[in-house]
Amino acid sequence: MQRHSERNAPMKRMLSAAVAALALTACQKSPQEEPKMLGITGYNYTDRYIDGFSVNGQGGSNVLLSDDSDGGGKTTCCIVWRPGTALPVAMFVEWTYGIEGNLQTGEVYREPETHRVEAELKGPVPQNPTIFVVHFYPNNTVQLEVAEDYPKPRLRRSDMAKGAQS
Repeated sequence: MQRHSERNAPMKRMLSAAVAALALTACQKSPQEEPKMLGITGYNYTDRYIDGFSVNGQGGSNVLLSDDSDGGGKTTCCIVWRPGTALPVAMFVEWTYGIEGNLQTGEVYREPETHRVEAELKGPVPQNPTIFVVHFYPNNTVQLEVAEDYPKPRLRRSDMAKGAQS
């Protein structure tokens, strides 16, 4: 005659395995909750070359002047984004305008200038972000954006030139 506990042993093992699997998956984050590494890029609507910038200390690249279809900056790695972060989020952006001058004569027209501002990332943030964008404006303000792909420039240099001629 089999004892009661021996008959239920396979059932107990299956139940134990199911509970262990459930416990392991309960501790894991869903893919939407995993921190995401976003590339950092800059869009420069000013009249000056940006020699470098950072967001909360994470370095961005140099940023040429944006044109009608391109932001002007390279992409560097990375800034961490945690899905579900409450917005708005305050961030510190620091950038340095490069020196301007005549390379042949050595004459300096404008010295480098460093600026630091606190800017808010207001959102919205897409479901699958890949890029963190800093938009630099002529009045030394910045706007922040998290995007799924590289966005189109917010200001068109050709429109800005038309406005200056008016």
